[in-house]
Amino acid sequence: MRQYTGSHMSQAHALIGDLEAALKGGSSERRVEILRHVADLFLSQCSAYTEHQVALFDTVILRLIGHIEQRALAQLSERFAPVANAPAGVIGQLARDNDIAIAGPVLEQSARLTDEDLVEIAGSKSQQHLLRIAGRAQLNEVVTDVLVERGDSEVASKVTSNAGALLTNSSFSKLVMWADGDERLAEVLAERPDLPPHLVRQLMVRAADSVKERLIAATPPHAQAEMQKILAEISGELNKAVTPRYYTEAKLLVRRYSQDTQLTKRKLLEFADAHRLGEAVAALSVLSGLTIDLVDRILHDPGHYGVLVLCRSIGVEWRTAQAVMSIPRMGMEPRSLAIEDVYEEYQTLGIDTAQRLLRFWKVRQMNPGANGTQRKDDVVAVRRLNPAPREETPGPLPSSR
Repeated sequence: MRQYTGSHMSQAHALIGDLEAALKGGSSERRVEILRHVADLFLSQCSAYTEHQVALFDTVILRLIGHIEQRALAQLSERFAPVANAPAGVIGQLARDNDIAIAGPVLEQSARLTDEDLVEIAGSKSQQHLLRIAGRAQLNEVVTDVLVERGDSEVASKVTSNAGALLTNSSFSKLVMWADGDERLAEVLAERPDLPPHLVRQLMVRAADSVKERLIAATPPHAQAEMQKILAEISGELNKAVTPRYYTEAKLLVRRYSQDTQLTKRKLLEFADAHRLGEAVAALSVLSGLTIDLVDRILHDPGHYGVLVLCRSIGVEWRTAQAVMSIPRMGMEPRSLAIEDVYEEYQTLGIDTAQRLLRFWKVRQMNPGANGTQRKDDVVAVRRLNPAPREETPGPLPSSR
């Protein structure tokens, strides 16, 4: 075997000749040996190399990667993952490998991966890839949005429990929805200090006692009284729950034209404008395919995101969605909404995202006994079977009613 002497960069240049020979006719063992030498050279002085010198190592290693066995690539990933100035091209290729043993270490640790890289990988790779991304020390909102959108129950719990992961209000709203029946996810959500107040309330509405205890424990002493007040209000609201009998006449009325989707949408606007809750719920049930009870629960959630999702998924205009959100709810305070902000949220909520959440609700109502993990896994399976429709183009901002 050739002995490499002289400066590190001279040794790297000397290895290139051996690389060409190994690629043309050398054994796999010889290629692995060269890869190990190149990696050793880089790691021995990596902090002293210029970007130009790092680029040379990048070129050499990239030539080898396509001709190296999986186990050696997994070892390379483990060695390069924590290195701040690791060759960017190599890191990018390792991160996109379908084998999680190769991709995992760099996905979880490498500082060379940009948000754009992570969004691309999270949008196309397996749940195991998403799970490793969810464990990164720092995650920006553009990445966590994709993780929440595509991830299964395990991914959702991991990104939620990651203190270094920033989450948008939209992602928090989705997670609170997923947490309905998923106690593990509900518990890690309860420990997030940045969970928006209106979602704290929404989470508590149907939370198990253990989750409520965590929420109370995480509440600062000066806010304990307010938290107890919220619990009392929620208890009162649940005692005033709407009974199925309330909707009997409304269902009979809506059934007359339920075969005409466009007419039902027009009637929904009429009912919402007239604050006729029963008929509006019945119309939404017909248009969405959800049960009356589930639609009622969505409309009575303290937050507005569920109503936005429901209206967006059935393709009604903003005017109708705004009217539905304005319907007085039995035993509850009116929603406090900044209309322009909610309008923007409605228009940026993708049709595909809304319809995926609608399919989640349908899976949940078909499997009421399933635990949270099963439900979220069902959602992922449904997503694969139902390709997302194209986005709609937002229209001009209408005036508030």
